[in-house]
Amino acid sequence: MKYFETWDFPGDLNMAIDYVLGRFGYPFLRFYTWKVPTLSLGVNQKIENINFKFIKEIGYECVRRPTGGRAVFHFKELTYSVVIPKGHKFFNLSVLEFYKQISLILVEGLNNLGFPVELSERNLKGNTSACFDSPSWYEITLKGYKVVGSAQMRTKEFVLQHGSIILETNNEIKYCFKNIEPEVAQYGLDLHMKINIFKLKDTLLDAFSKYFEIEKLENFDEIIQLAEQEKERFVCKGNYM
Repeated sequence: MKYFETWDFPGDLNMAIDYVLGRFGYPFLRFYTWKVPTLSLGVNQKIENINFKFIKEIGYECVRRPTGGRAVFHFKELTYSVVIPKGHKFFNLSVLEFYKQISLILVEGLNNLGFPVELSERNLKGNTSACFDSPSWYEITLKGYKVVGSAQMRTKEFVLQHGSIILETNNEIKYCFKNIEPEVAQYGLDLHMKINIFKLKDTLLDAFSKYFEIEKLENFDEIIQLAEQEKERFVCKGNYM
């Protein structure tokens, strides 16, 4: 599995990188962060309820993910992405089994850091446009709250799964919608304790290393160049209206 990390990239470029990784025919793992607070929407999520006026005025961004699911507000978090190509043993796993296997690795890493996180073995349909208002099957919870939200994209050639590991609880997401319940928040690992993002990244990488042979990429310019050509498709069309 080829591994690299990127720090503080724009949202459209982050989404384009995850998208183009499937073209290389290798398994990939990436950890990354976001340049500015960014609202990401699922590939088919409607935008009528998005408060673009607020997003523009405060200097946030809005992007559309290549994956499904509901809205996520990317702020104080570590984001991961895993890409598995056709021919890899994970490729033929069902959607839920794939979620479970990746989530188990994340849980192992978080447990090693002292976080008493668990896998959610239920599917509670949320009532809002926000991803973190309820846990789904095999998503990661802390004290009953979802603290890691993940989404998938599947093609005939690869599977992409990426997700947000929330470091600090925030309720900024509610302001990004015109109509949403006022109690909606994204709960973070700080429900238990605060964690340094680099320590978190290193520990999760160690957990993945137990199940995949990790090869760190020192040069990923080709990936970035290809992603630059694709990033426009991930900008919300209502952005900055």
